[in-house]
Amino acid sequence: MPAKYKLSYFEERGRGEVLRLMFAGADQEFKDDRLKGNSWAAFKPRMYGTNNMESSKCDVIIEIINDMFIEMVKVFFEKDETKKAENNKKFNTEVLPKFFAFMAKLLKENGGKCLVGSKLSVADVAFFDILDKITEGKSMGAGLYKDFADIKTFYENVQKLPKIKSYLEKRQPSDL
Repeated sequence: MPAKYKLSYFEERGRGEVLRLMFAGADQEFKDDRLKGNSWAAFKPRMYGTNNMESSKCDVIIEIINDMFIEMVKVFFEKDETKKAENNKKFNTEVLPKFFAFMAKLLKENGGKCLVGSKLSVADVAFFDILDKITEGKSMGAGLYKDFADIKTFYENVQKLPKIKSYLEKRQPSDL
């Protein structure tokens, strides 16, 4: 029987990784349709539509995480080495500490295990995905979580969830 769900996204992890992690965490089989080459041009017109979702705490958290993703892209894909070093320094000394402080506050306010509610949510998975990308980053260093033990604990706890762990062990390598 074919999978009930199909996820179409680029070969890279990118923003599609949050959805892959959500499927894995829910133990939901899905077809992982990795778009290659020019297949994006044919797919693009089908994906845009209207979105009437209500704003919620989860939506706000995901928007903040999306902003962080954009800051990461500035570091990872800058070609000019001087500019890349400047972006990296700003990211590590200004952007990341503010982001971690904000997210640590949200975790603490919600009991320390999840950002919203008492079960793993899309906000938690999106946050985990950003942490995973940051942790794998070659320029982050060992002191990444030195002032944010609660963030490190959150990351490690999600990473250990059996279904997430199983997915992580077999996922494709990616630069982003």
